[in-house]
Amino acid sequence: ATRDRPYIAGSQDHCGLFFPGVNKLCYKDGKHWPFKIINLNDTKDAKQQEIFKWLESVLHIVDIPFVSRPKGYSSQTINYLKDPKVSHFDKVRMVKALSDASELAWDSIVKMDVDKLGKALSDTMKAWGTMLPYTVNPHHGDEAKSMQLKQFVSKYDRPNTKGCLFSGAGGGFLMVINDKPVENGIKISINHDPICRPHPSDKI
Repeated sequence: ATRDRPYIAGSQDHCGLFFPGVNKLCYKDGKHWPFKIINLNDTKDAKQQEIFKWLESVLHIVDIPFVSRPKGYSSQTINYLKDPKVSHFDKVRMVKALSDASELAWDSIVKMDVDKLGKALSDTMKAWGTMLPYTVNPHHGDEAKSMQLKQFVSKYDRPNTKGCLFSGAGGGFLMVINDKPVENGIKISINHDPICRPHPSDKI
């Protein structure tokens, strides 16, 4: 963070752009960058092939058909993890809820459990809202817009689907987990292209 940039974007955004396949980012000691990345990207491995095909079948992307982030939006407007009035015990509880949801998501992907993966995404959304309320309700103070977004999300959340989560803080898109077709859902294809391809010597 600097004087001009009050906070740093999450490293998961960078990793999501750079690393192909399906990845588990492992963090510890409050560090910004993961200390370990578990990468599933072997298209010749039968088990991983099965996981890729399954995840592509249950993950749907839904566009939010209105502006979900107001001008000047910041997910850090309220940050209870930095609030001195919030006890250390409560801060640990908030972080653990997010960590538990993340572990459940990874375990569900590996085991191809659609019910638990949906729950993991919905639990992640709830954990975000507990720590950083503006990540799930970017329109605090504007009741009409807050309700519009809340009603749209509820249409795609449990029990109507297996679960859902914003693609980023404050909205953008919804990632919806369901083993049946989702209204206005866009199917995804997992990227398997490596960051760098080997360059043949005769092309140098």
